[in-house]
Amino acid sequence: MKLFDKIYGQINIDSPVILDLINAPTIQRLKKIHQYGIYYLFYPTAATDRFEHSIGVYWILKKFGASTEEQVAGLLHDISHGVFSHVLDHLHGTTTNEEYQETIHERFFKDNDIAAVLKNYNLPVEKISKPQNYPLLEAPLPDICADRLQYTLADAVTIGRISSDQAFNMIGDIKVKNNQFIFNSLNKAKEFAELSLWMCQNFWHASWGAYSFSLMSEILKKALAADILAENDLFLDDETVYERLAKCQNMEIVSLLNKLLNFKIDRISEDRNDFEFIKKTSKFRTVDPLVETEKQIKRVTEVFPDFKEKFETEKKRVSRPRYLKYSEDRNH
Repeated sequence: MKLFDKIYGQINIDSPVILDLINAPTIQRLKKIHQYGIYYLFYPTAATDRFEHSIGVYWILKKFGASTEEQVAGLLHDISHGVFSHVLDHLHGTTTNEEYQETIHERFFKDNDIAAVLKNYNLPVEKISKPQNYPLLEAPLPDICADRLQYTLADAVTIGRISSDQAFNMIGDIKVKNNQFIFNSLNKAKEFAELSLWMCQNFWHASWGAYSFSLMSEILKKALAADILAENDLFLDDETVYERLAKCQNMEIVSLLNKLLNFKIDRISEDRNDFEFIKKTSKFRTVDPLVETEKQIKRVTEVFPDFKEKFETEKKRVSRPRYLKYSEDRNH
C-alpha cells in the first residue's frame, strides 16, 4: 500500500498486520475525524484528519526502530477520538490535560475489528490498548515522543509555518538513545522548540481556538439536551454529525453553527469583565527537547536562557483562565 505523508512524501506500507489494521472500519473512521476539531469550518488550510496523523506516528516509530508492537500501538493511539476531536474535552470538562480520549481508549479494543486483528497476529490486546506502555510513542511533557513529533511538524507544514523539507531536516537531526528522542545539534533542537512554542501560542491554544471549541461544545450540549444527538453519536464521524446539526429544526443550534461557519479569528477579545466563555486552563504542549552536545544531554532551556524565559511565560499563559468574547465588529 502506498500512502502520502506530509513530511516523507510517498511511503510504502507492506506489513501484513499494519495493512489489516488500516483496512479495519475502526481505523477508516479516522479519515472523517478532523485533527483540529472544527478549525476546518473556518480555517481552510487546517485540513488534516486523525487517519493521516496516525499513519504518520506509525511511520516515525518504524523509522526509529520501534518494535512492531509499538508501531501497532502508534497506529491505534487515536482510535478513541470522538467527533471534532478535542472539542469533546470542552464538552466533558477535561481541557486541562485534554485527556477525555485517553480515559476511554481501552474500550475501543473490546471485542471488535481491532481486537480480532491483534488476536490473529498474537499481539497483546490489553498492553497495546495502553499507549503509555511504549516510551517512544508516549512520553511525559516536555519530552518529545512520536505522537508529539508528528503533530508538531505535520501541523506546522499543514498551515504553512514550515516547509516539508524543513520538517524532514529536523527529524533527520534526531536519534533515539535510552528510549528517548534526542537532537544532535543545538540549532535544530532550538528550532524545534521554538516551533513548538509558536504552534502552542498561535494554533493549538490560541484564544480564537479556545473560543471556537467552546462554541462547538455549546452546540453539542444543546443538541444532546434536545435529543438531536445521542451520546453514542459522538463516536460517529464529523461529517455525519455536522449534517445532522445543520439539518435540524432547532433554530438556536443552526444559528450558532452559522456563527462558526462565518467565524473570523481576529475578532476574539479577552476581558474578565465582559465575556461569553471562560477557558479555565489548557494543556501545555510546548516541548523542551533533549539535545546531546559534547557528550552531555541537556534540555534547550538549560542552554538557551532566552527560550527558557519564553517557555515559562507560555506555561503561565495556558494555565490561567481566559475570558473570551467574539465581536462582530472587526475593531472590537
